[in-house]
Amino acid sequence: MENNFLAFDLGASSGRAILGILDNGKLELKEVHRFKNEMTCIHGSYYWNIFSLFNELKEGLRKCISDYNVQPSSIGVDTWGVDYSLLNSQGQLIGLPFAYRDHRTDRAMDDLFKIL
Repeated sequence: MENNFLAFDLGASSGRAILGILDNGKLELKEVHRFKNEMTCIHGSYYWNIFSLFNELKEGLRKCISDYNVQPSSIGVDTWGVDYSLLNSQGQLIGLPFAYRDHRTDRAMDDLFKIL
């Protein structure tokens, strides 16, 4: 039995979509889509372009289906793990997500240790 999985890896400078095909206990990986990912500096702070990233995720899914003729069984996204964006009560973004390399947290550990 064959299972197909699509994984998105969002790194600090690039992203990619990897198709994983599991067939009779053997895993085959294919790079479906690769794209540039850059932080954007706005008024001295660094943010992720969430709108561009969303378009790239859709493009990776489109390529998986159209170029490889594969409808994935599931989709996973691997990201930086520390960045976030806030949503309002309707589930809409209320701001761009800060990038983890933004300087707003440079002194965070020093400030924490002063409290502890």
